[in-house]
Amino acid sequence: MAVDHLSLPNRIAVVRDYAALWQQFFSFFADDLQERQITADEENEFANIVGLLVVNHFKFQELTRGYFDDAAKVVPVLEEAVSLDYMKNLQAATFSKLQVDWHTLFIGMHKTLGKMLSELPPRQLAEIQGAPQGGAA
Repeated sequence: MAVDHLSLPNRIAVVRDYAALWQQFFSFFADDLQERQITADEENEFANIVGLLVVNHFKFQELTRGYFDDAAKVVPVLEEAVSLDYMKNLQAATFSKLQVDWHTLFIGMHKTLGKMLSELPPRQLAEIQGAPQGGAA
């Protein structure tokens, strides 16, 4: 069965998946990194998540068009997050700004989900809310 990539349910699935990755991304630097010993495994996992965000950004940006005007602001946050070690050595003000920018975008992503979900007919909304998250095409 072919997937209608522009359908609202698919768009919602893409935004949910991207927002979940965005949250995983932040979990690495939600707290101050100054006192943390960063392992090679953490750096690799962080790089994998950043890579997934980058690879999926175009799809996210296209499928949120008309709902989320700040999708382009994701890229500068990702560009600043070169590595955990790099972020560990950022000045406090720069690190705080990165966290605020991440959070502002996170809120925007969830507002976008709310707007999209509110456009679904009640039966389709119930189906989507009952379905496990993930699996966007």
